[in-house]
Amino acid sequence: MRFSWLLSGVLGVAGSLLIAVSAEAGTLQSWRFNSAENRLVFTTDDGVQPRAQLISDPVRLVIDLPGITLGRSTTRQSGTGGIREIRLGQVDAQTTRIVIELMPGYTLDPQRVLVRGATPTEWSVQIPTPQFVG
Repeated sequence: MRFSWLLSGVLGVAGSLLIAVSAEAGTLQSWRFNSAENRLVFTTDDGVQPRAQLISDPVRLVIDLPGITLGRSTTRQSGTGGIREIRLGQVDAQTTRIVIELMPGYTLDPQRVLVRGATPTEWSVQIPTPQFVG
């Protein structure tokens, strides 16, 4: 009886450790925004399925990376050609968010945003040229 109690306790602790290890998020390894091509390229150390959406007021393309942590403080880069700025931040404990904010008066066609994975850890986001709408 005592052995089965000890065995169940050991198995419970081992199971908890396995769950804790599998719950750890991957990290964003690198990113680069090429303003000449309007292309964002990023790599992670774990596979990810990015989710992109266009949000208004102000107009911005939001790309969430579930299961990925940033591993540093919020990062900002100035944009050009209708793109005001690119920001990377941690939206919750296991989601990194990339925000491409447009300048006032600009918009883009969300149907032309192309998110492509070369591998589960290497991604590119092709952003159409922002259009001035006034």
